[in-house]
Amino acid sequence: MHQAQLTHNYRSDIDGLRALAVVSVVIFHAFSWMIPGGYAGVDVFFVISGYLITTNILNGLNESTFTIQGFYQRRIRRIFPALATMLVAVYAFGWFVLLATEYRQLGKHVGSGASFISNIILWQESGYFDTSSAVKPLTHLWSLGIEEQFYIVWPLLLWAIFKLRLHILTSTVVLAIISFGFGLWSLNDDVVGAYYSPINRFWELLIGAILAAVMLKRTYSDKATKWQQVGSIAGLALIAFTIFSLDGQSQFPGWNALAPTVGTALMIGCGPQTLTTRRIFSLRAIVWVGLISFPLYLWHWPILTFARIISSTMPTAQVRVAAVALSVVLSWATYRLIEKPLRFHPRIKVVTGALVASMIVIGLIGYATFENDGISSRKVVQMNPDINSGEEGGANGWVHDTCGISDTKLADLFASCLEDNRNTPRFALIGDSKAEALIGGFIRTSTENGRWLFIGGNSDSGVPVPLISDAPEFERFQKLARIAVDSVANNSDVDIVVLQGAVRAMFGIGDETSFASLPDNPYYDIVTEGFRNSITILTQAGKKVVLYIDNPPLPNPEDCLQRKTTIGILNRLLVNPNPLCEMPIQTFIDQTAKYYLMLEQLKHEFPGQVDIFDATEIFCGSEDRICRHVRWDHFMYGYTDHPSDYAAGIIGQNLNPFLESLAP
Repeated sequence: MHQAQLTHNYRSDIDGLRALAVVSVVIFHAFSWMIPGGYAGVDVFFVISGYLITTNILNGLNESTFTIQGFYQRRIRRIFPALATMLVAVYAFGWFVLLATEYRQLGKHVGSGASFISNIILWQESGYFDTSSAVKPLTHLWSLGIEEQFYIVWPLLLWAIFKLRLHILTSTVVLAIISFGFGLWSLNDDVVGAYYSPINRFWELLIGAILAAVMLKRTYSDKATKWQQVGSIAGLALIAFTIFSLDGQSQFPGWNALAPTVGTALMIGCGPQTLTTRRIFSLRAIVWVGLISFPLYLWHWPILTFARIISSTMPTAQVRVAAVALSVVLSWATYRLIEKPLRFHPRIKVVTGALVASMIVIGLIGYATFENDGISSRKVVQMNPDINSGEEGGANGWVHDTCGISDTKLADLFASCLEDNRNTPRFALIGDSKAEALIGGFIRTSTENGRWLFIGGNSDSGVPVPLISDAPEFERFQKLARIAVDSVANNSDVDIVVLQGAVRAMFGIGDETSFASLPDNPYYDIVTEGFRNSITILTQAGKKVVLYIDNPPLPNPEDCLQRKTTIGILNRLLVNPNPLCEMPIQTFIDQTAKYYLMLEQLKHEFPGQVDIFDATEIFCGSEDRICRHVRWDHFMYGYTDHPSDYAAGIIGQNLNPFLESLAP
């Protein structure tokens, strides 16, 4: 028997665990159907980091050799070489393939990655109209941000706990419980914050810290006991259960993050002599993957993302396999040629200073790129259509957001209101996020006698906003729907109300790019009733109602660019037309025939009080009768199937005169 003092002894099985973590993440990102919960590999990394860092700190404190300066020097030499290499490479590659808006965002993410606040920036960026993480090459740095923020706080806290002679294990457990509690609370209040907030994630690293504190007083023999064998197998089972049973829709982290974190702690805590660790996680090939796990984590996501961006759709399986293979090669090269030489270089202060200076320069270049709007003078920008051509300035500052409704009431529902401040509004728009995309163009093209009021948005649980209904399917939307309809009904200045609702939301269609399932949809009765109830309230208040027909569904504009890069081989290998990016107008008419009939039925139920406005020709009125993203050299779509601000202005030029002809 011997005391399991915290030593500097290398444990190959921990590198084996790193391999499990990084392989889970990489496969999840490349082939999510294979390991649907593979994202939990990051949580395995968190526990390992918390354990090793706390082990090193406690060793130093017990031996009176710990210094804050020495700790940060080791962290810098461990993290900065591979990170700086990847950031420079991604920034350089982006120069040749990304458009101005994309490169501007990349610049911000390079800056936040270099300053280890990616998780905070991504948290701030999150929202309904945020760009998909699938086309953000540096999204994965959120986890590195949390780790580095932990490394800033934890050594100081642990040093203080040690100096104050507080019980290390008890203090660590209390801190972990507090962090876990914040995380659970955030899952109900701020799901994105629960994922990205360091406070809500620190408990996972503290699981590793608790294990390190426990190991101070634990004894074990050179041969694993039966319980250690069982514990190690149980730990692996918990990790496996998580990565194979969870998916992208699972609530996470919260309770679901306990299994992989506790499982990792069990595997480490049961020691290096169990069959699981010796026969699997200490195998040479697995340990090798663990050794390159950090650069592999850094490289794989940008490569997969750039393939996605250039392809304008999900890359083929062959391309994704090639991307993973390239990631492995670059990771090995980074580890052997950059990370190891700098990490173990004898001139510690010189290397540390150079790495810090390099990271500062990289961060400043990134932020400068953001401030300079993505450097639109680059050749690749001139070679491609301007995706910003869909922007026309919104409502040009002619609005205020009071509308006579409590700001708190709307904010609680993630909704908003806008009111033209140039004159008393006569027209009101009630709708969801598509209406929010339209209102700027409507206001911009309105006349003195036809100003606008808008109430709606994304709602607290999504859309549709304009339907007043007791149907269970729409229950969670009703709070905002009733506020919007009632407030407009009670506004004596409003003469005409336009009701807009996204078809896919009203009819529960999951596909944003097709209405193919609409003819046989089971929701027609409750959608009709929802519209009928709203119309009744508004017409009884003396309003005329116009039903706005939804626009044809097409994918994100970024996915429909026939992108040209300045790297010829990429154009030949990856750039392919996306067949979803156009739709014959007849297809749209056929798919929505029953929807049209529903609106016509409502019009006939309220003779002289209800009309219909159809903007389909604006999107699809080209000579070949095809609905496309671009008309008149401008993008007609802004975000997924949402109209662009330019399209909203064209629609407004047609809608405003139509409404004025109906007004009393």
